[in-house]
Amino acid sequence: MELTHAQKVMKYTALAYAVMFIIAGGIFLIFPERLISAINITSSRVSPALPPAVEGGRFWVSLTVSMMATITALSLMIYRDVTTYAAMAVPLAVAKFTSSLCGLGFFVCGMITPATGWNTLANLVICLTDLPLGILMLALYRMVRRDKAYSVSQAAGG
Repeated sequence: MELTHAQKVMKYTALAYAVMFIIAGGIFLIFPERLISAINITSSRVSPALPPAVEGGRFWVSLTVSMMATITALSLMIYRDVTTYAAMAVPLAVAKFTSSLCGLGFFVCGMITPATGWNTLANLVICLTDLPLGILMLALYRMVRRDKAYSVSQAAGG
């Protein structure tokens, strides 16, 4: 069966996500200190008033890599069979929205209570990267569902 335009876009977006999350997961696993250092260097140049982020240890790296692997698996499921697995976009978007909300929440709390040191560029970067990824995947999912509902109504003579 021929894929609709929305399904094709979702399929190849999912492949791009899988590649991005494999790379990001590898960076988080192998170079977490360098990643935080790069964000802190950027922060010191862009907004020196923000405190530097600190690397939280291997416990958080393990959880981050686990999430990246899960999101990669969801993306690959969508890519391999978008007609069957399009709904995997929902948990993928939930993961991206959750990390975005947490990153933004920590940043805002840090602005309200600077002593926490949470108002780092690193927390803001989480929101700025993950929110658009979640919105895009959810929008694609809605487009695929709309196309499916339209084709079903057309087949029924509507």
